[in-house]
Order: sequence, then structure tokens, then C-alpha cells
Amino acid sequence: MGSIFKTIGISLADTLSTTAFNRLRTAGEGNRVDVEFIYDNQDDLADEFVNGTGTVVFNGNPRDLTLATGGTGLTASAGVYTYPAPYTPGNGQEIEMTGVMDMAAIGGGTAEFFLRSSVSGVPVELESVPSAQWANQDIVNSIDWTKSHILVMDFQSLKVGRIRFGINTGGITIPLASIENDNKYNTGYWQYPQQPAFWNIYNLGAETIMEMGYGDTENAIGLRYRIPINAGATMKAICATVKSEGGVAIRDLEGLNRGISMGATTKTVSTTLIPLISIRPKTTFQTYTNRGIALPKGFTVYTDNPINLVVLHDVTLVGSPSWTDVDTGESMMEYDTAASGYSNGHPVSVDYAGGAKNTGVSTGSILGKTILWNRRGARTGILTLAAVRVGTTNASVAAGFNWGEIR
Repeated sequence: MGSIFKTIGISLADTLSTTAFNRLRTAGEGNRVDVEFIYDNQDDLADEFVNGTGTVVFNGNPRDLTLATGGTGLTASAGVYTYPAPYTPGNGQEIEMTGVMDMAAIGGGTAEFFLRSSVSGVPVELESVPSAQWANQDIVNSIDWTKSHILVMDFQSLKVGRIRFGINTGGITIPLASIENDNKYNTGYWQYPQQPAFWNIYNLGAETIMEMGYGDTENAIGLRYRIPINAGATMKAICATVKSEGGVAIRDLEGLNRGISMGATTKTVSTTLIPLISIRPKTTFQTYTNRGIALPKGFTVYTDNPINLVVLHDVTLVGSPSWTDVDTGESMMEYDTAASGYSNGHPVSVDYAGGAKNTGVSTGSILGKTILWNRRGARTGILTLAAVRVGTTNASVAAGFNWGEIR
């Protein structure tokens, strides 16, 4: 071990062997996000975000994604964003991602680590560290940007603290740069640490830019690769994980408990499966972009005759849905009881009821591995409780959902 560190010119203390808050790093990490593209684009866990001629393509043999602008227009872009990863204050957040920055092997690019922030109200590059300033130039000179790499980042976010960047090579994480943020600003260094892991390619001015990081267009940290603008530029998204160092797994987090029901109103359930009540995250909460997540904990139903219940995820409601805030200012969710039908979607839970019924889960979520979040791609993010009668008699039915909000 010592000879390896001596060869690459770093000490054991420099290997990110301690957490973001300088505690001894152990295996006790709570998983907040994990996504790899084994069978498809993983749209239960991530959003595709394309503009103009941009594309995201699933590659069946290597089982990864290729992102491309497809042109030199300034509106051309393609991105893949996971759901936002909850952050626990006082715990470090570790992000490990794999991808290829210059998949088309165009060359002539430059790399940098960056911090993007909207604390002023407008997204700006708060700080960047070009590769010429990275701590280990031997590693820098050995990087081939046409090949896949493991990006490692961690941060302190009491919204004030240190961000560390590195590359894992040969099974060892090599620290390359850090951005210090304490004793520096009269605000936090970013607005909000609950963010998605992402891959993004876009055109800006005379450059095509590839980014792999944690955040969004307003607040983010990550690795950036720049080349002169090129319509043939592509990058690859392979895998990502986000972990809370010393925190619990996402499905064991305590959220703010919320719920909504149809109240005293009932619907007549006949021979067609119809939506009773639906919920989804709002686009904004308290005027800000909604980066909260919701873990549906259960549903409750009253019926005067037997029915078959189906919980459906990512439906499109039809029949004049009308979305209403669950609790303006106190909940990031909205609900609908007006829709008369639906299309698309897939069942995540089935049940039967012959009278009053309450179904819930002791931990986690009805949705299992996935969650509810403010979707930016083709998925709707709508969770619907639907019913159809059992037998020959219509039923008069009322229903509700319960969930936990993490925001």
C-alpha cells in the first residue's frame, strides 16, 4: 500500500479516507441515489431533459447512455438528471459517478471542477478550478478524456464548507482540488443541497460543454469539459451513486407527514377502472423550484361494495383533472379528484376492499425504490389510486393518500 502511495506522490491522509467533516470514513453510509442503465433509460429514477436537436440514446451492448447536442444551435442540449438526493445537515454527502466526457474523441478540450450557485438570485459560476491547477499533475497528464472515469466528490453543506473533487483510479481515490467556502461569503455557497446527480451536454457561445456532477442549472458542483463548438460532440452517462456519510438510507428518512382525502365526497365505481384520487409534487413550492421528494406511505379507502384497488404510477389523467394544493405553504404536493379516466402509467400495488380499509407500509414507500419528485422529462410523476367494482353491483367509494415529504 505504501509503495503505491509513494509512486503516485500522495499521503494516506490525502486519499479522502476521511469524510467531508473529517471523521474517519467507514462503510456506514446511507444510500440516497443509485442508478445504472442496465435495461433502459431508467425513467423510474431519472429524467431526460432534451432541447432542440439534443438526444439521449440507450446503448444496449455496453448498457449506458449517449448524450448529444446534434448541432451547433445554442438551444441544442441533452441531460439526464436523477431524482434529488436528500441531504442530512452535519453529515457529508459523497457522490461517485462514471461517464465519458469526450466520447466522439474530438480532442482539444480543457477540464475544470466547478461550483455553480444562485445565491444572488441569478445562476453564476461562483468558482472553478482548471486542470492546470489540480493538485496532482501526473494524474492530470495521464487522463484520457475519451475514456471512462470515476468522478468522486463530497461536500459539507451547512451551506457553508468545503467541497472536494477527485478521480478514482486503480481503486484509489486521488484528491485533485477543493473549493473552500467558510469565512468567505455573507451567505451560503449555494441555495439548496438536495439535488440530483446529472450528466449534461450543451452549447454555450463558441463552445460545446460536457458536465458530470451533482445539482442543476442553478446550483451544482461537478466536472466540466470544454471544446470548440462541434455538432458531433457526444458524452456518455454510465452510473451514479449518492451517499450520506453516517446518515440512513433514503427510505429510512423521517419526512414531514402529510395526507389528503376525498373527504365526504364519493365516486361511483362501475365496470371501468377509474381514478379516485391522484397526487403529484408541485412545480414550485413557496415560489422556488420544487426539489423536494415524497415517499407515499399508504392509502385509505371506504367502499359500500367490493372493489379492486390499483395504485398506478406515472399516469396521464383525462376528463378535466383539476389540481389543488394539498396545503398551500405547508405541503409541496397537489392533488386531483376530478379526473374521470387515465392513460399510460403502470401498476405498483393492487388490493381488494369490501368496506373501510387502510393500507400502509411501516417503512419506506409504496413505490419501493423510486419516489415522487417534480419531473422534468416525459414522465408525469402522478400517483393515482384507481378502482373497479368486483361483482355486479356498483360501489360508492372515497379514498385518500398519506406520505412523507423530505425538503
